[in-house]
Amino acid sequence: MDAGRREPDATTSSALVRLLAGRPLTTARWGVDRIEAMLVGLGRPDRTFDSLHIAGTNGKGSTATVAASVLTASGCRTGLYTSPHLMNVRERFHADGAPVPDELLDECADQLLPFAEQTGATFFEATTALAFLCFAELELEWAVVETGLGGRLDATNVLQPIVCGITQIDIEHTDFLGQTLGEIATEKAGIMKPGVPTITPALSHDLRRIFEQQALLLSAPLFSLGQHAHVEQVTVLPDATSFRYRSSVFDAGLSLSTALIGRHQATNAALAVLMLEQAVEGLEADSVTTGVGTARLAGRVQRVEVDGREWILDIAHNPAGLEALLVTLRDLSPPVPWTFVVAILHDKPWQRMVQKIAAAADALILTAAPSAPADRGWNLDQVGDWVRHAIPATRGGRPVEVEANLDRAVERACELSDEGTVIVTGSAHTVGDVLCRFEDE
Repeated sequence: MDAGRREPDATTSSALVRLLAGRPLTTARWGVDRIEAMLVGLGRPDRTFDSLHIAGTNGKGSTATVAASVLTASGCRTGLYTSPHLMNVRERFHADGAPVPDELLDECADQLLPFAEQTGATFFEATTALAFLCFAELELEWAVVETGLGGRLDATNVLQPIVCGITQIDIEHTDFLGQTLGEIATEKAGIMKPGVPTITPALSHDLRRIFEQQALLLSAPLFSLGQHAHVEQVTVLPDATSFRYRSSVFDAGLSLSTALIGRHQATNAALAVLMLEQAVEGLEADSVTTGVGTARLAGRVQRVEVDGREWILDIAHNPAGLEALLVTLRDLSPPVPWTFVVAILHDKPWQRMVQKIAAAADALILTAAPSAPADRGWNLDQVGDWVRHAIPATRGGRPVEVEANLDRAVERACELSDEGTVIVTGSAHTVGDVLCRFEDE
């Protein structure tokens, strides 16, 4: 769920503050009526560029970032719209591999403000319309856009994409998307359009059938990793992930390397390339190699050295994302001991996640992310009570602690980690708040 990690602050432009401050952060008011009304009032900026539209549970941001990077490397003027942001809302808006200029964001926010007020737009609806307006003003050829939540009723689903992409699907937001993987996949499949190719990862038989049925209904071509393209020879390095990509377009195979770290990132990058094979005629190997290699995205197994100590920050906010992080840590083998600083939103299966982390950690500090919405942050009193019963306070001398103050939690992690590694995870809020503290130092 895109909650707009924090209200716009003094580092954002004044018009952007006027547009976004106080906007409802809820995504419960689903539907495209409000954003359609805004875009019509603005002259349909979303119809001025071709687009790739990406939905899924995990990997949307990485896949979108790689796709945009390859398009830019191909010489296409390309916008990228992702969410949520970590430290500042401006992170959501990129053009040609760089942040959209503040001056343009300001001008477009001024144009959008009356329409946002008339429609009562939510935070995400306003940022989505703002992205499309900026891309139109910049006369971009392409936009790569990830959904905020679900797909069928997401504000981004006003797009008429050239290609749709679906990333990994897992249980999430059951209050909104359904209780089963099948129900959640059906919501994601809601971005599919008549005749528009859709790309998926390798899926279970049951989930594959959902997309096959939707593709048949819409006469939409369906392509998938493992069938139409293959990822081979994956190697996780301290600063990159290398792999071999093979498809009918690149039948001899491409040796690729991405700065996004982890086996799952090889899959995300391959998904982006397979999407572009359907979108760009004559896609060149050099553009793919360059674009995959130059893609960058903060908060995804991000390695930072602070005062001689290694930190790894990852926004893993659900069990599947956490499992990908733990597999990557085992591949990287960063210095021990591993001290985890964790804050998870209460509407996630946090008990299951904490148990997984505790099994891997040498020390574990459970804390709170100040930027988390008040109605979604976990209750540390409840967490502490659960921990005392479910996880021993010390396991062979390895402590599990609860510290509500994030600054003190970070200080305590430094004390416990010695010359080891501090790993920050649990949500985008958690990672963003710690990154903000690094910037302030």
